[in-house]
Amino acid sequence: MSEQFDFEKSMMRLSEIIAEIESEGNSLDISLGLYKEGMALASDCTEKLAAVEKEVIMLSINTEGTVEKRAFHPEADDEL
Repeated sequence: MSEQFDFEKSMMRLSEIIAEIESEGNSLDISLGLYKEGMALASDCTEKLAAVEKEVIMLSINTEGTVEKRAFHPEADDEL
């Protein structure tokens, strides 16, 4: 993933790729190229989300009534 990775632009391009693949009239080679581009973008977006997730810190109030920092764990959302 490059230093200049733009998550929002990548997601917009993924939407465009999906629309292009779903439209009729593309050759197999064009569709395959679009698929490969989309998979690379999806992988980059997944890496970016994982990196950001590690940086997110949640502030919560503990049982003593003081604010504490803790790492964000999306699988723990069910507990909130």
